[in-house]
Amino acid sequence: MLPVMRELGLVTIFWDGNFSSVQKAFDESGALTDESYVRRIDKFLKELIWMAKVLRHGRENIALG
Repeated sequence: MLPVMRELGLVTIFWDGNFSSVQKAFDESGALTDESYVRRIDKFLKELIWMAKVLRHGRENIALG
């Protein structure tokens, strides 16, 4: 899948935001039942924001060649 994403010009990051067994990950009110997801989603969002900042800086400050 990564080669396809790269061919489409998309950038990938290492962490993801998967919820395996999503029916068990949240209770009836929508609250997380497993706090380990909080750490994983935090890593995912931090890397996503970092990559967005890096790409923005690159587009604004570095010529393609």
